[in-house]
Amino acid sequence: MAANQTANFVVKAKDQASGPLGKIGTSMGKLRRTGISAFQGIAKGSLALGTALAGVAALAVKGAADDERQTILLNAALKQRGLFTEDLNAKIQEQILSMGALGIADDQVRAGLEIGSRFFTDQATLLQANAVAADIAAVTGQDLAEVMTTLGKGAMGTTKGLKALGIQVGKGATIQDILTAATAKYGGTAAEIANSTSGKFAKSQVRFNETMEDLGYKLLPTVNKFLDWLATTGMPAFQSIISAIAPVISDLIDNAVAPLAESFGALFEVFGSADGSANLLIIALTPLKIFLQALKIVIDAIVFGLERIFAGQAQLKAAGTTSAGYSPYLAQAVTTMGFQPGASTYTNVYIGTGKVDTVVTDSINRTGTFKRGR
Repeated sequence: MAANQTANFVVKAKDQASGPLGKIGTSMGKLRRTGISAFQGIAKGSLALGTALAGVAALAVKGAADDERQTILLNAALKQRGLFTEDLNAKIQEQILSMGALGIADDQVRAGLEIGSRFFTDQATLLQANAVAADIAAVTGQDLAEVMTTLGKGAMGTTKGLKALGIQVGKGATIQDILTAATAKYGGTAAEIANSTSGKFAKSQVRFNETMEDLGYKLLPTVNKFLDWLATTGMPAFQSIISAIAPVISDLIDNAVAPLAESFGALFEVFGSADGSANLLIIALTPLKIFLQALKIVIDAIVFGLERIFAGQAQLKAAGTTSAGYSPYLAQAVTTMGFQPGASTYTNVYIGTGKVDTVVTDSINRTGTFKRGR
């Protein structure tokens, strides 16, 4: 009794648990699929993120490399003219950030300084003239370096360009007189541009570019190490590999590719002629021609055989012959249908593995009307 109760309890417990366990199993299956999808999403996202980061790093390195080159060239020019100091690069960076609000890029700032260094002999005047030139360029749309040339020539006594810009100064005006007059005319408008929404966007863009360049500068040491390895180890190894396989490639081209090309050229030349084109058509159409001729022979043989069979049947029926007594007339029917030795024009034509006349004769013997009683 106790055993039965225990068995009933076990069965009942199993039945009661099957529903929840099934739901748990379903949930675990969904969780597994969701987890797989999540991991797949993470993997795809990681790949995309890695690709994006690689792209950002490449852009940052390129920006830093370009910036480094421009800085080296400018510093070289300033050193040659006695204007370079250790703190000059920091001052140039300040101008780059401030002029960004006017829509002037860093390469334009450096170009203006290089042009100005041809006219101005002290660093303070150079930086001041570049700032004023940036205001004028922002308002007029002229290139900053072009404006710096006009200011420099004005300081040298040639004021034609200044008059074109609407800057009025007296004869013998100094560079400070020119800069004061230019600021009075253009400074207010330039300040409005810098404080406008577009100016703030432009400044943010410049700051972003500078941040990217800073990142690039941080990566440059690693990039330079790789480039050094490439120049000293990688490229020589690659060149040695190329040197080793060059004779093999040359031999392949000279002794295999070139002769093959010549053969193809000769083939196309033959087929390109009138006779060659005709021969090509004949070669291409020959299998089809043979097939159609063979098909015609088979169909003609079938028609010939059927016509003779039906003609023989008609003659026997006209004579009133029954299936039980047709034997005396069989030779006559065969003779009438043209199956005397050598009489058939199809005696050398085959249907399958048998000659046409043999196949037709066998067909007559097997036709129900002429079938012998057994």
